[in-house]
Amino acid sequence: MAISKTSAVFRKNGQTRDITATANIAAGDIKIVDGLMCMAQWPIANGETGVLKVLQRGEVVEITTNEAIGATNAGVAIYVTSAGLVSKSDASGANKLLGYTAKAVGADDLSFEVVCA
Repeated sequence: MAISKTSAVFRKNGQTRDITATANIAAGDIKIVDGLMCMAQWPIANGETGVLKVLQRGEVVEITTNEAIGATNAGVAIYVTSAGLVSKSDASGANKLLGYTAKAVGADDLSFEVVCA
């Protein structure tokens, strides 16, 4: 059944999400907000309101970790845990898909590119 009248008012472009930090957020941290994969472009202090960028399909982000994910071929799925950590495991659906490795990752590489899904 269609509704007889519908109207909309543009609010914002949807490429960002406003949040109030419940802990300090560093620039580059990945957060899942309202089911969307987001990234902090600037630090947000605990208790402060800030803006996260919503990662869009096809965008490429460079991920830097303090521990290598190991040798990985191009096109391998990369997931984010609820704690904002990257993983090659979906943990039986508990982790959210970030995207796919843009190129092969070396066994000791601490940085690699991901094409967002």
